[in-house]
Amino acid sequence: MRQHKKLGQLTLATLLFLIAGFAQAATVEFQVNWPSFARDNKIEFWNVAVDVEDRDGDLDTAETINSNLVTTIYGGENAICVPGFCSAPGVGNTSLTQTYTFNKVPPGNYRIEMFDSFGDGWNGGGNVTVFVNGTSIGTVSASGFGTSTNIFTISDPIAPTVTQTCSDVNLTGAWSSSGGTLQSTSGAIPIEITASSTGPGSWSFALDSMNTINAFSSSAVQGNTSLVADFSWDQTPGANGYDPVYQAVNSDGVSSNLDPGGIGSLDISFGGRTVNNAVVHLDRLGGVGGGVSNSARWSVDNAGVTLGRLAGVGHFNTYSNNSLMREMLVVSANTESSTNNATGTAAGSVVYQGEYSTLGFTLDGIGVEGAGGDAMELVVCVPQADLSLTKTTNNVAPNVGENVTFTLTVTNSGPDAANNIQVRDLLPAELDFVSSNPSQGSYASGSGIWDVGTIANGGSATLEIVASPNTAGVITNQAEIINSDRIDPDSEFRSGFGVDDLSDGIADDDEASVDISAGVVDISVTKSSLNDFVPGGSDTYTIVVTNAGPAEANNLAVSDNFPAGVTLNGNWTCTATAGSSCSSGSGGASGDSSISLNVSVIAGGQATITVPVMYSTDPADF
Repeated sequence: MRQHKKLGQLTLATLLFLIAGFAQAATVEFQVNWPSFARDNKIEFWNVAVDVEDRDGDLDTAETINSNLVTTIYGGENAICVPGFCSAPGVGNTSLTQTYTFNKVPPGNYRIEMFDSFGDGWNGGGNVTVFVNGTSIGTVSASGFGTSTNIFTISDPIAPTVTQTCSDVNLTGAWSSSGGTLQSTSGAIPIEITASSTGPGSWSFALDSMNTINAFSSSAVQGNTSLVADFSWDQTPGANGYDPVYQAVNSDGVSSNLDPGGIGSLDISFGGRTVNNAVVHLDRLGGVGGGVSNSARWSVDNAGVTLGRLAGVGHFNTYSNNSLMREMLVVSANTESSTNNATGTAAGSVVYQGEYSTLGFTLDGIGVEGAGGDAMELVVCVPQADLSLTKTTNNVAPNVGENVTFTLTVTNSGPDAANNIQVRDLLPAELDFVSSNPSQGSYASGSGIWDVGTIANGGSATLEIVASPNTAGVITNQAEIINSDRIDPDSEFRSGFGVDDLSDGIADDDEASVDISAGVVDISVTKSSLNDFVPGGSDTYTIVVTNAGPAEANNLAVSDNFPAGVTLNGNWTCTATAGSSCSSGSGGASGDSSISLNVSVIAGGQATITVPVMYSTDPADF
């Protein structure tokens, strides 16, 4: 029976506070000061998990499964022995200090045990200093046959539950294989998966269908075609038949036995396109070995990408250190996905929040040896929104100094809503900004950025910009969509204006431009009458609009409000020289007191408006 004694210089309360205080899966280091002649010394790093039998043969059925649940380069037993051997001479008449590192230690309850079979208490000089994420939490010294810490906790909160829409039409379906790459599509976006492994780890792939369990963020995932990714990491039982998968590795990189584990890499790429917030649905994650659950652990490698939980059963564990796995070392049966963690594998949905063209994952396995494999299934969904931009103007030929209105319209043809939409319309130097009127969001004339915000599937937003040309000539006003949190299936807003976004020879609908032709004109207006004023008499006014150029004058507004006692005596008429025009050749009715029309006059041309009028017979009307 092992003799468990309390820590010498490290208290239980200190361990609980310091290690539990680290929010994410930790890096745990043991700085071991091996004493002289340390041929009989050994250290074990234990995880406390449920067990129903005496696996280690110490006649203590309360003993827990011997598993350190850590990521190291090699697998095997978790004993940290004197460099070289556990039972043969390793250190001579001088002491030796070595550091052993456990990476990505997941949450759980742990203890450290120090063994000294000779009973000399590590010659009175040996000890272990424990570091968690680079911070020392104390030193343990051994005395007698064995010394054990009390149980301490390494905690890791679950990833936050978030929301992310992704239209069901974008779920991956059938997969094909070409040149070692697995291929499918998420809507219009190609999905490619490649995998590799180190050590004895290996991959195999097949097609299946997702379970019909209510564990996913969309019910359409149930029964959907899935890709089975079978990762095997260690199929060889240890010498005792129950030894855990992983062990520490000496600082010189030499494993303390020859039974390595394996690490896998899996990359999900999107055909060279940059995507945002891809959703991965997982099914049948984890299995069973030796009567307890095991699991592959997914850890995303992309810097700046964070894992968000969308849905899942209770034992679908998603952690804030961007890793996920099935709850491990639970007495379980290997059945289909279930809400019962004692009988089923895990299933759920996550979103990888961020912007990327490839999602890279490291997979390592957790469980007892001989059960080192996990055939999880996955379906990928990429949120997409087909945004388009149009631009019009109310006047393609304004005069210099005349206001002109440009109207921009952004339309979302879906299938998903798009957020954080931005459009840039930076007016050229030839246009002076006057005002703006967005249907939503805000426009900053200095930067030309229209922060549109969110547009739902099938929705649109408009922006009116009023500007005034300050220079004669052709003026081009360009606009483009420059941001969205959804990939556009037929455009790429990162390419810039005028670039064939997808090199497909098709005009890109995320940009638009309008040309106006502004002119400088010299306009003169004369008005004359045919007769002298006589009460009760009639007369004819003649209004002549002349343009001395050099540019054509377009849409000049001409109006004449008659003085009191004067009314229209029939229709007025308008004639123009060749190349010029009147908005109407005639108009008005007897009794009207004004006329109004538009004329366009070429350089050197004129428009003549003839207005018949009648004077009142009562002189008091004037």
